[in-house]
Amino acid sequence: MTVAMIRPLQRPVPLRQSVYDALIDLIVGGELPPGQHMVETDLARQLGVSRQPIREALHRMEAEGWVDLRPSQGAFVHVPTDSEVDELLDVRALLEAETARLAAAGRGPQAPQARQAQLARLREICREGQAAAEADDFGGAVAANNAFHAEIAAMGGNAVLAELADIVGRRVQWYYRMVAPARGHGSWAEHAEMIDVIEAGDPERAQAMARKHTERTRQAYHRPRSAS
Repeated sequence: MTVAMIRPLQRPVPLRQSVYDALIDLIVGGELPPGQHMVETDLARQLGVSRQPIREALHRMEAEGWVDLRPSQGAFVHVPTDSEVDELLDVRALLEAETARLAAAGRGPQAPQARQAQLARLREICREGQAAAEADDFGGAVAANNAFHAEIAAMGGNAVLAELADIVGRRVQWYYRMVAPARGHGSWAEHAEMIDVIEAGDPERAQAMARKHTERTRQAYHRPRSAS
């Protein structure tokens, strides 16, 4: 007797996951800045939920380094230390260098039309990011920056690497918001140059440029602190 393969039913996202995602988005988006007190009752009212899923989300976020839970005080958005930023950017440099190398080597979809469409999308994102930077729209610049690097990861054709880059990228997106004004136009000029190198099919140069790009973000992050 042949057993039919039955596809599992799609289930709605659990409430605790939706609350977790919403709180992470508020942190990454800057609505909840580092050091901000996260009052459970206020968050529950704003999200239209009870305090229980808020509490569950906060405990998960503490375990992942997004939130600090202080006895008798409550939850506060974590304030990243310089060493934490350096460690994350070290990982980011490794991932981005490899995704850029693979993208330049043409390891992703090989149909010429598909590759040209991806390159066109990169240039479109770059224009959007440049425009956002010129308009001092830091939120738009941060979103475009994340989309740009996600597109390069997709071009690389390694799904596991792209997934890892996305996980790290979410935290980097949070840190990048703190340096977006300082990076501004320089970051997008580097992006435009990286597109040219990827289109030219120069893996080694693309890899080196990606490392340098992350290093300049590191320098921009530390510059305000060293100057203060």
